[in-house]
Amino acid sequence: MKLLRSVTILLIILSGYVQAIVNGKAVAENDWRSVALIEFTDPDSGLKTTCTAIIISADFAITSASCILHEESSKQVSKVKVCIGQKRPFQSAADGCFETGEIYSHHQYISNSIASTANNLAYIKFKTSLNLQQLKVKPATLVTPDEFSNLVSQKQFPDITWVGFDAKGLRNPVLGIKQQGTVKGAEFDFLSRSIVVDSTQVRLGNHYQGTASFIQTSSGEWRLLGLVSESAPDNVVVYYPEINPCDEDPIIVRYPKPLMQVTTHLTVFPVAACGMALFVESKGYEELSCRSFLDNKLSLSNEIGNKNPIALRQYAESLYQNSKSVDDAGEIYKYLYLANKAGDKKAPIILSRFLYEGELLTKNNDKAEKLIKVLVNEKNPAASLLLAKLMLFPEGETEISASYRERDIQIHALLKIAADSGLVEAQYLVARLYQLGIGIKQSHSKAYHWYAMAAMQGHSDGQYQLGMQWSDGRGVRAYLEVAQFWIQQAAAHGHLAAQNRLGILKPVANQ
Repeated sequence: MKLLRSVTILLIILSGYVQAIVNGKAVAENDWRSVALIEFTDPDSGLKTTCTAIIISADFAITSASCILHEESSKQVSKVKVCIGQKRPFQSAADGCFETGEIYSHHQYISNSIASTANNLAYIKFKTSLNLQQLKVKPATLVTPDEFSNLVSQKQFPDITWVGFDAKGLRNPVLGIKQQGTVKGAEFDFLSRSIVVDSTQVRLGNHYQGTASFIQTSSGEWRLLGLVSESAPDNVVVYYPEINPCDEDPIIVRYPKPLMQVTTHLTVFPVAACGMALFVESKGYEELSCRSFLDNKLSLSNEIGNKNPIALRQYAESLYQNSKSVDDAGEIYKYLYLANKAGDKKAPIILSRFLYEGELLTKNNDKAEKLIKVLVNEKNPAASLLLAKLMLFPEGETEISASYRERDIQIHALLKIAADSGLVEAQYLVARLYQLGIGIKQSHSKAYHWYAMAAMQGHSDGQYQLGMQWSDGRGVRAYLEVAQFWIQQAAAHGHLAAQNRLGILKPVANQ
């Protein structure tokens, strides 16, 4: 129920102008004042839209190019209004709102072949210089190339603080409530030259490009890292938000809401700035320094030579994604092994999965278990899930069956760690254990809860089982209309049993 409440609050916050913020909270008015609102007019429709900008000097602000570009026609707006405060409407300097004179899209200044996700910045020049002291604005301090290269060389990227605006807020319908959240587990992608954050959940149709991203130095100083530039959908789920999975008497609504899981790319300011010759004239951004930074310090081949654990693993992943051929198995294994030896946390999990599946590498459960043992002891969710699967399905079985009690209890404990972290497969398997009473006391209501968690993340087996719970009245009272909805979701994902079941449910539900 606690997890559901957190999800509900997050969805409410994201219901308007979304900022991909986790653990969001209102930010004090005088904090993060370099993060401002911008309003721009669509060059085709004339509609006004809002986004985020960051003040970097009295003359310039930066935003995501996605904010000022009409993607269908590729037309860029020529002017925007920047509002320093936290309120609308955008009217005059008395409201802290200022017009711009010029907008420079990053692609106009490209001088190298960086991938597109690393180039998504636009620079906004004000008509007149801002009086920053009067506005009580301290321009954002930018991360320099040298500082960023040091971050990339670390085995684990530091936490990122995202700051943006919420359109409606929980109580105030006026645009301008600033939100802040911490993002963990991001990493630099050497191929796209952007920072990648996995599994952000948002409502479809919402726009959150341009979200400001900061890191804190060891001295406590905040520096601007970059802006959200692209969000690629991983999965789309359609569900009824008004149906509380813990409610035995749901309210049925006719218009389901979509939920999207995305991988978010963050444009790193040093990478983008280095592609704009002579635009930024500050220490660390000289053209010669930038060339060295881009060509050497952020080079995948150079970092492989330096045995950077993340680069080694990313290269192995690219080999697998490009071919998935056993002909490359030796190379893939070699670089994953080197990444694991160099301290990468993801490499042993990928290696173990290959050894467990037995498709790319020869199946070896003992070796797989040995590889992830350290991470399991650290309660790593992905490692805990994989070890639980090794114990549940040692020969690749698909049906869960009871073993001896101590082993079943251990399996449940491992899966619970992974399920609590949000891993959808673990949520489904925990539900199955509760339904069957394996390793834990049988509970249809708890099984229902975890099926619901998996179903809302698009897990087809979870959707089918959740539908069957509603159909049979297990853990919740029987409700055929809701049962049909969830089984339809599973069927749409190609679930054979769900497709067969629809033929039975439809005539009953339509009576």
